Amino acid sequence: MNINFSQKTAVSAKELFRLAEFDNILKCVHCGLCLESCPTYRELDDEKDSPRGRLYLMRGLWEGALELRQSVVEPLSRCVNCRACESACPSGVPYGELLEKTRGIIFENTTQSFKERVLRRLLLKGLFRSTSLMITASYLLKIYATTGLPKLITKTFVGKLFPRSFVFQQHLLPNFSGKSFKLKYADEVISSEVSEKIKPYTGPSGKSKRLKSKPRVGMFSGCIMDVSEAAIHESTLTLLHHIGCEVVVPGNQVCCGAIHVHSGDRETARELALKNLVAFEPRHLDAIITNAAGCGAQLKEYNLLFSKETSEAKKGVRSTVNWQDFEKKIIDVLEFLSRYPKLLEKLSWREDEDTVLYDAPCHLIHAQKVDENPRQLLNNLPGVTLVPLKESDWCCGSGGIYNLVHPELSGAVLKRKTESIRQALTTNPNATNIITGNPGCLYQIRAGIRSENIDLHILHPVVYLAGRLKKNES
Repeated sequence: MNINFSQKTAVSAKELFRLAEFDNILKCVHCGLCLESCPTYRELDDEKDSPRGRLYLMRGLWEGALELRQSVVEPLSRCVNCRACESACPSGVPYGELLEKTRGIIFENTTQSFKERVLRRLLLKGLFRSTSLMITASYLLKIYATTGLPKLITKTFVGKLFPRSFVFQQHLLPNFSGKSFKLKYADEVISSEVSEKIKPYTGPSGKSKRLKSKPRVGMFSGCIMDVSEAAIHESTLTLLHHIGCEVVVPGNQVCCGAIHVHSGDRETARELALKNLVAFEPRHLDAIITNAAGCGAQLKEYNLLFSKETSEAKKGVRSTVNWQDFEKKIIDVLEFLSRYPKLLEKLSWREDEDTVLYDAPCHLIHAQKVDENPRQLLNNLPGVTLVPLKESDWCCGSGGIYNLVHPELSGAVLKRKTESIRQALTTNPNATNIITGNPGCLYQIRAGIRSENIDLHILHPVVYLAGRLKKNES
């Protein structure tokens, strides 16, 4: 990360942090229970690359004891933001929120290199904000994949001519479709023929909410996912149909903004948040379904983007938008399906025996605090034995685009994950599939097992679920 620190700001770092509502950092008592859960600390064995060390740096910036220097910023940029430390923390320190606000202040008050400015303009402010550009990029990359060049680079001596990071990126390529899922179903009300009355949906708060006989749900399609891995969205749609939902796919929805937030560009993320609010809120939905753990975590935390220092807040956005109502509707597809066990039991499932490995996405288990119900849902399938990896809750090193920004450190974290998979296969040699509920994790683990020549298929849980339906049901 190349940053020019010569640019001085008119406002002190301490004042900027005060405006960012940073008082929650005082919850940290420096107990160190987070250390062993941190992937970068385990790899680098350096206190400043641990959650406790980074919180110390952030507090120093907040209190004005430290300045925005390279030695302070670099450890903060090396964090994967997996948020495993939040699960380990007994004091409830909102580490992810504090880190993202800090990165926002760093981004707004330092000068990036020319290369980084160009990449941000082309990708974050260009590609990820435009559906037409995403479709074009998807189509071109689909053509690239069909030429066989990625396999030529990864499977033959040709790969030795390129840097290791470039070769690994060939493994990372998603299965691009060249088409947009949200435009395919834009603004239709997609309904099944199931007429049986469905029980009330119990939201994240645990309070029952009376719904009509057919829940009306919206599907969030994301940005990269909107034009790749088509089976994930189509399988999600199939499963929602089978429990009798009316499904709406807003054609004007946009990227969730997670990649922007992680990189410090909170202004663009706020713009995307407001667009998604406009896309989903007028449709009177009972729930908004996500099948990407990272997107779900970001959608559930939109309110954190609109702190008192933002221009949107000054214009009254914070007082007029009830983000809490919007965020309560966000639910992961596996968590949603698990609310209807009786309906799922009545479906015709295949009953052949199958052992499946399971990896829990960081932003599902640590950020959204969702784990038990998805595992139980999968384990309850007839004939299926679900085997969570020994370190199922351990980060794979994906971190959005962390694997592109910090390829070596990401690769070291991934190595630990692939070793965990090998161990699981030793005790479960009949397993042929591993499932994980976040596309970024899916790409990363798929790249890892391909590069390590591990004979295993990786699937999203909804694809696996839909595949277990008998043909007359699917």
